[in-house]
Amino acid sequence: MSATTTSTPMSEVLHLQRSAFHRDGPPSAGVRRDRIDRFTSAVVARTDELVEAISTDFGHRSPVTTLVTDLATFAIEAEHARARVAAWMRPYRPWGRVGSLAARAGGLDAAVHPSPLGVVGVMGIWNFPLNLTAIPAVSALAAGNRVMIKMPEHLPLTSEVFANAVHDAFDVEEMAVLTGDVSVSREFASLNLDHLFFTGSARTGSAVMAAAAKRLTPVTLELGGKNPVVVSPVAAEKRSVLRRAAERVAQARVVNSGQVCISPDVVHVPSSATRAFVQDVFATWGEVMPEMFAADDVTTLIDDDAYERISALLEDAESKGAQVLSSVRSDESGQEALRAARILPPTVVLGVTEEMTISSEEVFGPVLAVHSYTDVDEVIDSLAEQPAPLVATWYGPDDADYRRFVSRTRSGGVARNDWALSQSLPGLPFGGVGGSGMGQYHGKFGFDTFSHHRTVASSNLPFSFASLAIPGDERIPAAVRSLLGQYRRIVARRLR
Repeated sequence: MSATTTSTPMSEVLHLQRSAFHRDGPPSAGVRRDRIDRFTSAVVARTDELVEAISTDFGHRSPVTTLVTDLATFAIEAEHARARVAAWMRPYRPWGRVGSLAARAGGLDAAVHPSPLGVVGVMGIWNFPLNLTAIPAVSALAAGNRVMIKMPEHLPLTSEVFANAVHDAFDVEEMAVLTGDVSVSREFASLNLDHLFFTGSARTGSAVMAAAAKRLTPVTLELGGKNPVVVSPVAAEKRSVLRRAAERVAQARVVNSGQVCISPDVVHVPSSATRAFVQDVFATWGEVMPEMFAADDVTTLIDDDAYERISALLEDAESKGAQVLSSVRSDESGQEALRAARILPPTVVLGVTEEMTISSEEVFGPVLAVHSYTDVDEVIDSLAEQPAPLVATWYGPDDADYRRFVSRTRSGGVARNDWALSQSLPGLPFGGVGGSGMGQYHGKFGFDTFSHHRTVASSNLPFSFASLAIPGDERIPAAVRSLLGQYRRIVARRLR
């Protein structure tokens, strides 16, 4: 059959997909590879349309941002899954080769079969609409599932191009794309799906999880947080190393105008190097921003509400004593032009204190809070007490301080000496912890997220396990007591 999900009620789409899943059974490796290929081809073939649509939906976004962060990352992830899906889906024996042979010789056999869940729902977000929608969808296809995608309401043109691409390549029974406003998203989150994947803010994620909980639908949440950066004392001692750290942090903060869930939010710098670090940040922005403006490559904030929200954070911080330093100085007409274009110049905030809203709220814009410190252990202790971010970054050598930073703080991932390492390298798990999310995806970790690892066991023993727990033969409890006594003595020796 052929259908478009914009005219088919989503409950009917779910029914069609679930019926087809039960009718056809788990797909072979060949079918999964074919679905990945069709999906990849459908999206990549519309590269120019998607680049233009995303830029129009944003107001303006540089083509290179979409090409690198959305399309290239998706293609790499799809190819990685395609190449390995046959190995991922094979049954495996956790006892190992020798243990499994011994068990079979004794009359027992058991293996774990990665099995598709059924119908997986994916709720994308606007900041990277292909990366954060298509990559989890690829993982779900690799795991053998049918997939329903809800595109973000902020991007109507992008959603239309993407939906048409998918509908040209897939029957609605295999993969379907839904578009629409917030009410459609709420209904989608309430569907009786077999798994729901969501990327977005913690506030919205909480609402999505509550809606899914009414159906006991498992969820994976990829959220965000106040991603911290620590410049180590050793890195601060050498001017060239400090400058490189500042350059990379400054560049990372203006990618997509800071509208990135893994973007650096707060930087901790030794007090002896704070002034030089801030100077190097502004020097970097002074080099890259004029070029970006000249090439019309500055990404706008997604809407007026985003601009006003970030401006309010800066005004609140300044009114409470913070120093707000903008990278662009202009007269009133220039400021109004930037505001009308929804372009917020990269900004550093110094002297942030706990009573300022910016100290706890994720900015999601090109604003960097810089803190001075004298004792790196105090910074590590402070970060350990704060909500776990999606990414924590360290600039400096792999020394005792760095290893203490990794072991004593919590975060979805850790990067050293660069940005986006924990998300961008293929085959590694990506996901948050605590307030920054739950669950992981990318590579085999995404395959496992959208699979049920099902134990399949068999017996050729001359007795039933149930008979061991039924009263009757007094030798059984005596034997169990004897074994437990021996085990107790073994544990007691360990404790001594």
